Parts: sequence; C-alpha cells; structure tokens
Amino acid sequence: MEMVEIVVKVPKEFVEEAQEFGLLDPDTIAQVLRDELDERIMRFVDAEVKAHRAERRAQENSNQDH
Repeated sequence: MEMVEIVVKVPKEFVEEAQEFGLLDPDTIAQVLRDELDERIMRFVDAEVKAHRAERRAQENSNQDH
C-alpha cells in the first residue's frame, strides 16, 4: 500500500492523552481511520438500502391503489 504523510493540528491535550494510550503509532492511527471509514460506509449502505426498500414499498402501495 502506498503511504502518504499527513499533518493534523489538534489540541495539545488530545496529543498528550493519545500518547498515554498509545494512539499516535502510525499503525494504530491507520487502524482507527480504517475502522471509522468502515463504519461510515456501512451506515451509508444501510441508509441507501432502507431508502430503496421504502421506495419499493411506496411503488407497490401505489400500484395496489390503482
């Protein structure tokens, strides 16, 4: 995987706390980002599926009314 360096400005308190919990290791940061990205993708997919199902139900109800 190609690596990219990023610079992020965060409050000093966050950095100190993150260091205490070992969260500033590049592998850990990458995993945290991966986990968050996966979660957001799944929420997006879930919302799309629900919208599609609602649309289909509305169409089916509309067809039954005629």
